[in-house]
Amino acid sequence: MLSALLDRQCRVPDLDDPAALREAVRGLLDREAIRDLVALYARAVDDHDIEAVISTFATHSVFDRRGDEAVGLDEIRESFESAMHTYQAMLHTPESHIVTLTGPDQATGWASGHAELVTRRTTIIAAYRYDDAYCREDGRWRFSLRRVRFMYAVPAGEYASGLSSPNRMRWPGTEPAPADYPEGIETWTASRR
Repeated sequence: MLSALLDRQCRVPDLDDPAALREAVRGLLDREAIRDLVALYARAVDDHDIEAVISTFATHSVFDRRGDEAVGLDEIRESFESAMHTYQAMLHTPESHIVTLTGPDQATGWASGHAELVTRRTTIIAAYRYDDAYCREDGRWRFSLRRVRFMYAVPAGEYASGLSSPNRMRWPGTEPAPADYPEGIETWTASRR
């Protein structure tokens, strides 16, 4: 799958063709708008700006946090309000982001990043990946699906020891649990045989 994405995303169109040039420029503008969406989403979450967070989602969207799905804007609002009450401070740092346009008003992508999440008792350090679907609604790009998975989420004091274990999910008040990746990625698993 990654090979096909490399082949598709890393090609340069024929810029001598005016139609191809217009399509390439439109694609660049759309992908840049989607990248801005991801960065502004992180800022809205960190600022606990619930209205801005909700405005990043399409009307009939889904937010999936490790299999716990919030469907529609009301459930998504409840999910984020709960997180905002749990964390006194949040710092999400988006890093890599790939966007694939799949139609004039649809796209898919993935984004990775790190987060520092402060509760009343500890600070959690996490590495995450979002698998996204985007749609153009009311003239702007929004999430139609955000699915977040974690490489780790550990209290800051357990960072060194926590990363060496497959049970790298160590949210406060829960038993350590397996991380979502890389162990859940088929190519990673195959390389370990």
